[in-house]
Amino acid sequence: MSSTSSIGKRTAVNMFFGIFIQAMIALAFDSGGIVSGTIANVAMNTQQIKWILLLYGPLLAARGDIAVLAGKLGTGLHLGTVKPTFRKNTPVYRSLIASTLTIAMLDAFLVGIVTYIMNLLIFPADLKVYNPTFFFVIPILVMTVAALISTQITSAVSFFTYKRGLNPDVYVVPVMSTVNNILITVTFAGALAALRPWGWDHPFIEVNGQEVFAVAQGNEMLATYIAIIPALLALAGTFYIVMKNRKDHEYRKMMKEAVFAVFASAIIGTITGFILTQGEAALEIYPQLLVAFPALIGTLVDQNAIFANMLITDFSAGYTEPKIQSFRKPAVWTKFSGIGAGGIIITALLGLVGTFIKFKEVRIISEELGRPIIVLIILVMIVTILANILGFIIVGSLIYVLSIFAFRREIDPDNFAIPLTACLADLACAGFIIVFSFIMLPGVAGSHAETLSTAVIAFIG
Repeated sequence: MSSTSSIGKRTAVNMFFGIFIQAMIALAFDSGGIVSGTIANVAMNTQQIKWILLLYGPLLAARGDIAVLAGKLGTGLHLGTVKPTFRKNTPVYRSLIASTLTIAMLDAFLVGIVTYIMNLLIFPADLKVYNPTFFFVIPILVMTVAALISTQITSAVSFFTYKRGLNPDVYVVPVMSTVNNILITVTFAGALAALRPWGWDHPFIEVNGQEVFAVAQGNEMLATYIAIIPALLALAGTFYIVMKNRKDHEYRKMMKEAVFAVFASAIIGTITGFILTQGEAALEIYPQLLVAFPALIGTLVDQNAIFANMLITDFSAGYTEPKIQSFRKPAVWTKFSGIGAGGIIITALLGLVGTFIKFKEVRIISEELGRPIIVLIILVMIVTILANILGFIIVGSLIYVLSIFAFRREIDPDNFAIPLTACLADLACAGFIIVFSFIMLPGVAGSHAETLSTAVIAFIG
């Protein structure tokens, strides 16, 4: 009996370290999210255009649409319903691409509606954007470009990993999470640069003692109105996809099961954007958080997506029985704990990288607060690690239960569990980072917040 128990323990330990190493390698790709964070920090004036963060949050959350494709490709490749090739692939693969593009457009439309309403509800009168054109054009353009590019890259990465004998469930989502973060950030920043949706003649107004960009009016909206044309073309293309595939069983099934997740993603993503606007002080005073933010969120999203994808594949193939008690089995809890441990290591490294990139600003903050710089670095790392741990436990547990519920109801969890994983992990990570920042980081909740942020902004120029 003791010999059997000892072998079982060694097997569980080996499984844990095997998943841990794979998860760390896969999640290391999230460090590329630093690129999107740097772009956001440089190209988006979040301090003076308040609605940018409100829109940026749900656009990042909308990458869950691509996570659906990655998850279903992994499952399809394992089960043989999808071939690892672009040429002469299966009808299932074509339905996957069509449904992903449709869902992305639906997501963009919902993001625009929800964020427009939220903008009217939460901003002061001088900062409200009353013209809804911004919220119609920008999400559609951003999501169209990102989805068209990302579906091809996701397929290529899935096929490549599968052909090399690697597990697509582990590696594809982290790679694509980073790629999508960069794609969405670059496209969003590009749209803002091209449309310039703020005042030109009198660009600044004073609100609560702070200078902010005025909302565009009249002729300043010309570029935005012109951009309605490509937005309408994108909608027409989506309508064509819907009409062409409306009788396809797989397409209709995916759309039907994904609709709830799309609505939930738009709403939860907007809440995430609202949280980011409320946590603006933390992101301004500790710029390493803003730089690392997409990567930190991407890491938590990918941890949960990897766990969900592996779980769904095991359920589909019959390796694990879809019931709550299965969590006690080493095949399940070693995956969960191994992925969680890998996420903690990567999160700590991302905090260090963000600090290194913004070291000059961090030094200024240290001097203003009169706190040793090493203390501030450690506190920021503790904040991000706590957010990661709590986020993974809460979202991972919820996804585990939802996946079991879906299998018992004969619903494909790939169609709704993965998008919910992405937006819930976004919300959890953003929420916990902001909450712990206000609790633990000096100067964020105190009277120094406005003074410090002003000093840092003035120094940077």
